[in-house]
Amino acid sequence: MSVPRLIAVIPAYNEADTVGSVIAEVQRANSGEVEVVVVDDGSFDATSGVAAGAGATVLRLPVNMGYGAALRLGFRYAAGRPWDHAVVLDADGQHIAAEFPALLAAIDGGADLVLGSRFHPGCSQTYPVSPTRRLAMRLAAVVLRHRRGVFLTDPTSGFWALSRPCVELFSRQLPAGYLDNLLGLSIAARAGLAIAEVPVTMAPRQGGQPTAKGAALAFHYVRTLLAVLIGGRS
Repeated sequence: MSVPRLIAVIPAYNEADTVGSVIAEVQRANSGEVEVVVVDDGSFDATSGVAAGAGATVLRLPVNMGYGAALRLGFRYAAGRPWDHAVVLDADGQHIAAEFPALLAAIDGGADLVLGSRFHPGCSQTYPVSPTRRLAMRLAAVVLRHRRGVFLTDPTSGFWALSRPCVELFSRQLPAGYLDNLLGLSIAARAGLAIAEVPVTMAPRQGGQPTAKGAALAFHYVRTLLAVLIGGRS
């Protein structure tokens, strides 16, 4: 029996220091056919060259357009490719490819979008996060539960597994911006797709810098949560 084919979409912005090792980890973690797709979101370092050298398919945005735009381009590519399983992970080494089976098992069980959660009651260890960021995550969880009836412990997680209907939906409708993965959850729920969450272990960021922090991060949270409250699209 052949091992299912996997496509892994990795959005990246100035992650030359870590993207090569992330690609290698994905390739090692899957014994069957795997295609790693790195979407370079207008990096000004060697992200594209390192990713290509590590064997990834590289899609490059000419300027930095944001996490949502990078994801949507990756999904548009994936929608036209043959695969059995699809995952999304970050390029900074935070997401551990050995955790793929837990996410993919939930997809095989009927879910359309599965999030790997750092804060699920089933997690074996505590993930460190600042009180401010943790409060913002909890607020996001409350808004999603109130607006869409979806309860998640880690709604900002970027570690996903997706069904083909979910990939196709996001290839058309995922907004292009920072934290717009939150809007993606709202869009998926509104479309009637099944959303699930599984406990995973995540590592600290292995390199690079967060896309936003401080006042900029607070602004993005407020903008995104307001968008979810008024309808799920920005």
